[in-house]
Amino acid sequence: MILSATAATVIESAAFVLALGYVLLSIRQIVWAWPLMIASSLLYGLLFASARLYGQTLLQAMFVTIALWGWWQWRFGRKDARPLAVSALGRRAQVALALAWVVAAVASAAALGRLTDAAAPWLDAFTTTGSAIAQTLTARKYVQAWPAWIVVNAVSVALFIQQQLWLTAVLYALFLALSVAGWIAWRRAAAAGPA
Repeated sequence: MILSATAATVIESAAFVLALGYVLLSIRQIVWAWPLMIASSLLYGLLFASARLYGQTLLQAMFVTIALWGWWQWRFGRKDARPLAVSALGRRAQVALALAWVVAAVASAAALGRLTDAAAPWLDAFTTTGSAIAQTLTARKYVQAWPAWIVVNAVSVALFIQQQLWLTAVLYALFLALSVAGWIAWRRAAAAGPA
């Protein structure tokens, strides 16, 4: 399905506002970030399908699922059914996730390149797999979500410029700056300990 230029602009604008709201609320650990994420992901799924960014389209479907889980985690994620506190992953887990990201990105890029008419299979796969990892870390309130988002957002800016999705490229540039702010805020929260 190819969207008209007008429809694409309207969808991209609405998704932009919702996604920006999600990140701003996430930095402050406000649980209402998750419904904004769901709405934004649904709209971006339509936009990316139209732009033949199939990895990004699939990612939006994963984001809806992860957002539903994240919403639950942020409300009741502790064993005692209290909200999650920000924490940090150990070195082994960080290395394992980095390796998983590389392996998944290579496999995804190969599949996208062979099985679809993907516009940018390597960048699409890298940002898709990295986003899935970063979003899962966000849902569990791990500080390491933010450095992962920094990498994803930097590469996404290039991807969306290449695809002439200008407003989305601007959004991801904003996300890049907000990811730095999120990393600082969550590191402080982790250092302060559980509430």
